[in-house]
Amino acid sequence: MPMSISPLQLFIRSTLEELSNGRPLDVAPEKIEQAIKEAVQEFEEGLRKQLFRQKEPFRLRMSNIGRPSCQLQLDAANVDEQLPKNQMPYNHIMRMMLGDLSEVLVNLIIKLSGGANITGAKTKVAWQLAPDTVIEGEDDIEIDNKVYDVKSASPWAYDNKWAKGWESLAADDSFGYIGQLIGYAKGQGKEPGGWIVLNKSTGEVCVVEFEMPERDIQKVIENCRATASLVQDTSAPFAKCFNDIEEEFNGKKTGNRRLPAICGFCQYIRHCWPDAQLKPQTMSKAKNPRMYWYSSYQTKADDVL
Repeated sequence: MPMSISPLQLFIRSTLEELSNGRPLDVAPEKIEQAIKEAVQEFEEGLRKQLFRQKEPFRLRMSNIGRPSCQLQLDAANVDEQLPKNQMPYNHIMRMMLGDLSEVLVNLIIKLSGGANITGAKTKVAWQLAPDTVIEGEDDIEIDNKVYDVKSASPWAYDNKWAKGWESLAADDSFGYIGQLIGYAKGQGKEPGGWIVLNKSTGEVCVVEFEMPERDIQKVIENCRATASLVQDTSAPFAKCFNDIEEEFNGKKTGNRRLPAICGFCQYIRHCWPDAQLKPQTMSKAKNPRMYWYSSYQTKADDVL
């Protein structure tokens, strides 16, 4: 079933089409100037945040409340940096800054689109998740009094997750984007609108509208409460959320065992998987095989790596 196109997506894409073809926008020059000044200020704030970042004590916040509880348990327990923790790759800070810039550019285009009714942005939010638990954060933008989150994505994530619409995200939300958006919305008594996503390689933009029924929203909220309760209970034993799986290639078992993708993004991967190895996909004949994390990896003679 083809994904329906959001009016907001049409506004954004039509604005980009005008600019890409050198056609002037039907926007007052002073409005454009103001939008540029705001974009420069927003990016400067993002740069200062990244370049002068100070280590902060762990706390539950909007951006992590929907994440796997095992990651949060380890973050909360690792106050003295005693747990085995992978170094971030050298390009991590560049990815963070590109993410900040992507958000600034998307917000700029929305302001210039003329069709989007922006009713708020950068609102500081406090969500009373439980009687003794308040989760804080800052949203990205509100349109027609609905809360939208701006995301940047790799080409693979854009094509295989975001561009496929709501169902694709709901089927695999390992990074907790749904819980994050619900928290932003509940914290200010508004409806969740969805996600505005920029492909940071191609410049494509899509809008994924939030379509979760109320009963499922309540399940997400209960999961967030359970996560908060577990993480805040310092006496609770560590609970690993994921298992490795037997790898198959072209329908045939390779004899290797692979980790879930979310584990590859966790700095504590070696806490749960001491022998984890980042290796090319077994038996792949591609010139540049895709890399995966394996819990057990045996290179075979007929592998083409």
